[in-house]
Amino acid sequence: MDEKQLLEKFEDAYGKLRDEISRIIIGQDEVIVHLLTALFSGGHCLLVGVPGLAKTLLVSTVAKCLNLQFSRVQFTPDLMPGDIIGTEVLQEDKTTGNRVFRFIKGPVFTNVLLADEINRTPPKTQAALLQAMQELEVTIGGKTHKLNMPFFVLATQNPIELEGTYPLPEAHEVCYRCCNRYPKSYNPPDFCLPLPCPKGVQPPSPMNPPIGKPPPRSSTGHDPG
Repeated sequence: MDEKQLLEKFEDAYGKLRDEISRIIIGQDEVIVHLLTALFSGGHCLLVGVPGLAKTLLVSTVAKCLNLQFSRVQFTPDLMPGDIIGTEVLQEDKTTGNRVFRFIKGPVFTNVLLADEINRTPPKTQAALLQAMQELEVTIGGKTHKLNMPFFVLATQNPIELEGTYPLPEAHEVCYRCCNRYPKSYNPPDFCLPLPCPKGVQPPSPMNPPIGKPPPRSSTGHDPG
């Protein structure tokens, strides 16, 4: 099979995969294209978007369509590197009675990993994941363990809630970055609409809130109201 036939076969498979994902994820065609681009190019993806936009469903759907193993990690401030890459535990060998170290694999030993809210974990845990992303291997106790191939990381970041977060290093920012927003033609059903606000109070917009603009402050240095 020559290169032209390979490209035609890949184009056909890519179209079928994109259409299959679009049956589950509605109105996020641009995000799907960006995610598949990062996946097929052997890179990783940083998805920036507010909660509730089906990021977990998107990644799990891609894994199911490709018949790949999927894992999800919710990053928290108390998450340690060993919780990501794995750790060694001391166990007793029942046959000899000697105590030996056994390596317990972490969630990075998968094909598709969703790193949810990656900026909520300390830099040392971010660095442990970065090593796995760049070198496709982890080192524990002087031993190197190869990751499963293919290995794809989709990290998410909430652009609204930045309190208690840790800025990502530049090496993470090099990841394929795309933004996940509500579709422009999206009209929420009646049961999703906000309750009426008191008279004279303007309700906040639930669609695509502005990013990076703090609330105005009074001349006394206190928040208004």
